[in-house]
Parts: sequence; structure tokens; C-alpha cells
Amino acid sequence: MQLELAKFKNALTAQLNRTDMVSNNLANIGTTGFKKDQMFFHTLSDELELKENTSHAIDFTQGQLSETGNQFDLALSGNGFFNIEMENGTAYTRDGSLHVDQDGILKTKANMPVLGEGGRINIISENGTPAEIKISETGEIFADGNLVDKIMITDFETPNALTKIGNGLYKSDEKAVEFQVEEPMIKQGFLEASNVNPSLEMMELIEIQRQFESVQNMVRSMDDVYKTAVQQIGRFQ
Repeated sequence: MQLELAKFKNALTAQLNRTDMVSNNLANIGTTGFKKDQMFFHTLSDELELKENTSHAIDFTQGQLSETGNQFDLALSGNGFFNIEMENGTAYTRDGSLHVDQDGILKTKANMPVLGEGGRINIISENGTPAEIKISETGEIFADGNLVDKIMITDFETPNALTKIGNGLYKSDEKAVEFQVEEPMIKQGFLEASNVNPSLEMMELIEIQRQFESVQNMVRSMDDVYKTAVQQIGRFQ
């Protein structure tokens, strides 16, 4: 009985976790560059095995690109990530809604420096603030026609070696194999939308509710069976 109850508890816990995941996906429909989370269920080979039978993955499917007209809005078409400087190392993002701070440093909306091949990207030159910024599809930054730097775009052999750390940022694990994308496809004046499909997520919520109710009904049925068994045994004592 304890084994069966443990199985049902795991099943209910998995559905609750799945609900939290889908709810978070829906909450980020409007988040630039957001990648939806997915949960997979596995069939256990040993009935006595009670450990977590689910796994988590990030769906890195391309989101739709929308034109903004802002010269510091950048969207990646295809694979790769912008490199972001943090105190404890480099993070990665698909959110290209950038700006230049008062010192001329190109930063994310969370005020973190974007990295180029030369490190931090400084837009302001000896001649002052440029009147025109052009960013090529491969990431070269031109200020008033002068090459300033090239935005570093990094990709990974296995993208799921990345972990979300908030603010649209990812950190790579120690085993991740990364490489610099030599010819990325960057679109200036565009942003990548979230890849969450609200209709599919709502359908998944309905499916979760049905499965949750199904497990609850099975628990009630088992409870009735055990109650009946106890009553029957009691009659012969």
C-alpha cells in the first residue's frame, strides 16, 4: 500500500510541477527572447523505483522577429546567443533589447555589458557620441562609418547544457562545449518574440487538469478498496 501511495504522490507532484512550468511559460508570452520550458515523463523500468520520473528541457525554437525601428534593438535569426558580462563570468541571452549608457557602453536592459571581440563595447569615440550607429548582419558595429567592434555570438553543441538564471539570461555548465559563431545573422531594429504558443499552453493546462483528476480518482478508488478489505478482515477476528 505504501508503495502504491508513493507512486500516486509522485504522479500528483509531477503534475503540480508541470502546472507551474506551463503557468510560467504563459506569464512570459510578452518577454523578449523567452524560450519555453518543457517537461518529459519517463516510464520506470522498475516498479520499486520511486525517484523523480520526469526531466526538464528548454525549447530553443526561434521566436518570431518583429521590427521596432530602434537602432539598439537586435535580433538573432538562427542559432546563437549574445555574450553578457557578469561579476562571476559570462552569461548568454537571446534578448537583444539594448541601450548605450552615459559612458558609451552597450548594455542590456538589465544594465549588463554586452561583449564584443574586444571585450566591453564602447560606442563613444574621441570624436564624441556618434550620430549614426549601423550594425551589420554579422555583428560589426559602425559608428559614423568607423568600425568599433564586432558583437560576439556564441553557440553550444548541446544548448540544453544551458540553465536559466533569470532576466532572460543563461549560464553554461562546466561540460558545455561552446564555440563562436563566425557568421551570425543579426537584424538591427528587430527583436525576437517569445516562442510560447498560448493556445498550445492552454491545451496543456487542460490536459494536466484531466490527468490530475484521473490520479485523484485512482487514489479514492484504492482508498475504498482498502477500507472494504479492512472491514472484511474485521468480521473474521
